[in-house]
Amino acid sequence: MKQIILPFIIFLLAFQIGSAQLNLTLTPNPIETSGIADPSDLFIEIIGYATLKNEGSETVSIKWERVIVDMPEEWDVQVCDLNQCYVSIVYSNISDDPPVNAPVTLAPGESTNLDVHIMPKGVPGDGEIRVDVSLANAPDDIVVSGSYTFDASLVSSSNAFNPTRLSVFPNPATDYLEVQGGQNGSRLALFNILGRQMRSFNIAPGSRYYVGDLPSGLYLASVMDKKGNIQKTFRISKRSIRP
Repeated sequence: MKQIILPFIIFLLAFQIGSAQLNLTLTPNPIETSGIADPSDLFIEIIGYATLKNEGSETVSIKWERVIVDMPEEWDVQVCDLNQCYVSIVYSNISDDPPVNAPVTLAPGESTNLDVHIMPKGVPGDGEIRVDVSLANAPDDIVVSGSYTFDASLVSSSNAFNPTRLSVFPNPATDYLEVQGGQNGSRLALFNILGRQMRSFNIAPGSRYYVGDLPSGLYLASVMDKKGNIQKTFRISKRSIRP
């Protein structure tokens, strides 16, 4: 009997240890974001930022799949991860139609952004997007799901703040950025293309914001109100001055 029980115990312990090694966390979760739907500016983006981290002890290859729970049919949605930002027709980083094979590989302690971008295209409303995360070699076993909710309010002439007058310049930038049309108490946050926040500034009239020490590349500059709601996001190119 001992000869039968001992191998079974060893197998059970090995299974438990192997299971404990897989630990993926998504923060924050849920992700709640609000912004503006402006019919005169169809390029406004509302972005839900989240970070997926491998808290386990083994390197993993990740598959994510975007699920539209509910949103206005006029909206466009895209997901950005460590590899790239995908166009709206791409619902997963591993799929047959359209053909995509770009798993995200994370070593222990490494993380990737898992951001959802909404383009309301002037149409107000509420939306919810779910992103299911699994291992690339076990795509049917969901490890963690993220819930992204969006609230897009319509711009009207009665609003005290008009985001169509908001701008971040110069573009491309070298040493400084300036904000035109921002309100006192609002904030400028600068993110790299992986969704990591690189800078944060309190907006004040006549102020300039130093970015000269940032690497050259593409950034997302988001102007946020006092409550942290994104009023408008700009794509900014940062260039270094050659000697």
